[in-house]
Amino acid sequence: MAHPKGVLIERLQRAGLGRPEFRSERTGPDHQPTFLSDVLVDGQVLGTGQGGSKRESERRAAEEALTALEQGGDELPAEPAAAPPPARDEAFEGPWPVFESVLASTLQVADRRIPDHLRGEEARAAVLEFALSLYKDVLQDLGDVVEEDAEDDEG
Repeated sequence: MAHPKGVLIERLQRAGLGRPEFRSERTGPDHQPTFLSDVLVDGQVLGTGQGGSKRESERRAAEEALTALEQGGDELPAEPAAAPPPARDEAFEGPWPVFESVLASTLQVADRRIPDHLRGEEARAAVLEFALSLYKDVLQDLGDVVEEDAEDDEG
């Protein structure tokens, strides 16, 4: 079976769209990192992937890009769109623990992934929404989120 990155490169070259660029971000603790990768062509995000290794996240991003190209007939999208992390059934409602370095990383990733055409309050809201979703996903993937029973203060 062909690797999705190789298939994507060949397909883009056949369509005359150039070579893809992969950008990856690492978050999480050293013992259990999470990687988020974007595949870009001409500055436009075609796919986003997440995984426990850079290779896995880039493979998933390439798979998403191939799907986008299949749906668009080998044409780049008209304007870049924010790529939210995969939706999940969230059993945990909070409170979410704060890991400052993970939170800072998710804010940086979210800031780079919102569409360029958003400005002001609309851009701020998009960054916060994306960062919160990403932060929750990273914590769930790392297993750091544990539901606690509500404590009775009456003693």
